[in-house]
Parts: sequence; structure tokens; C-alpha cells
Amino acid sequence: MLAVQNLTKNFGKVVAVYDLSFEVRPGEVFGLLGTNGAGKTTTMKILATLLKPTAGKAFVDGIDVLKYPTEVKRRIGYLPETPALYEKLTAREFLQMLGSLREMEPIALRKRLGYLEKALEMGEFLDLEIGTYSKGMRQRAAFASAVLHEPPVLILDEPTSGLDPRFAKLVKGWVRDYARGGRTVLMSTHVTEIAESLCDRTAIIDRGQIAALDAPAALKERLGAATLEDAFVQLVEPRRK
Repeated sequence: MLAVQNLTKNFGKVVAVYDLSFEVRPGEVFGLLGTNGAGKTTTMKILATLLKPTAGKAFVDGIDVLKYPTEVKRRIGYLPETPALYEKLTAREFLQMLGSLREMEPIALRKRLGYLEKALEMGEFLDLEIGTYSKGMRQRAAFASAVLHEPPVLILDEPTSGLDPRFAKLVKGWVRDYARGGRTVLMSTHVTEIAESLCDRTAIIDRGQIAALDAPAALKERLGAATLEDAFVQLVEPRRK
């Protein structure tokens, strides 16, 4: 459903991603785990057609992101780390606008908004201007925009950022259920607990390269680590010397 082949991205002399390869299967939550600056966001922006790679290829639902970006955009929902929202619109107006742009049928859009209002516990906030929102509520509105059209591929960059513990847990359960429906979820995080509790497989990325890729439990077993955090440190620290 999603594949990256020998992906490289340079910004001048800075190598953000180097020779990265992985694939994400239908029904899977796949995590990119790494520190800030590891290359996670760059990889996701390439898959979301927002950046062009220096070398290598990327595919979404078998479609080349470079050759057919419009077709790729139809198949993905993308939550950036810092979402761009329309401050003067209410969340309802914002989501209705997005639904129209995605050519959703009015009845289907209304039903979807009703579902998301309850699922994301937006309540009366749905009809308040986004500019009045807290960081956590803004994140809920951005998450709703990513899943509004029920895309087969969901790309989430730090999806629990700014959320309180209770709602972060709710979102994690929602993401898990979304993938169980046969959809593909790629998410990034720098929080090992989230990767360990939510992801079927995790690629530990450091300095634009994959240091290890496997199920969290398998990574821990391979390295004799009690937690994924310990495994992460074991893999990354030697690369810094």
C-alpha cells in the first residue's frame, strides 16, 4: 500500500534522508521513530507530495508520487506536525470546505461530520472559530481534516502532539481501529512509548538512515532490552560516537 525505495533527500549539503527503503502493508500501523531532525518529517512530506526526493522512489497505493501527485493526494490523509488551519473559520466550516474540495457528497459529508464530532469529542467547539482553540483542540480539528474522507492511506506526523493523556489514548485507539479496517497508517513519533504501544512495526531512524526495523517486541528481544526506549538508545548512541 505504501513503499519507499532507496529514498534520498538533500537540502544543499545537508543530507536529510539517505538511501531509505521500507514498505507499509494494508492493515498495519507503521512507525518512524527518531529524534528531532532524524528525517521522519522529510520522508512523510515526500510521500505526501510536498517535497521531491533527490534520488529514489516512493509509491502510495502503487502510484508513483513524483509522476502522479494528484492521484496520490486523492488516496491519502495527511496530518503535518504543525497543521495550517484557517483561524477565522469554525471547524465545521473548515471541514465542510475540505469536504467540498474533495467532492464528497453532501449527505455523506454531513454524516461524517456528525461522526467526527462525537468521536473526537469536539461538541460545541465545532462551531467556534479555530483561532479561539487551545493547542489540543487545534490538533483535534487537524486530525479530523486528515481522516474526513476516510482515505486508504493515513500519514500522521506526531499525531498526539499537544494532546492531554486521556485524549492521546483515545486517538491511539482510534488509529489502531482505523488500520484494522484494512487501511494503511504511517506515523512518526519521538516518543518510544507511543511506538511500542501502537505500532505493528517500527523503523528506528537516525540521521536519515534506518538503524533497525521490526516489531517493537522483536527489537527488544534482539537487543536484550527491557523497553523500546532502551533498544533505541542501544542502537542510536554508538552511531553518535
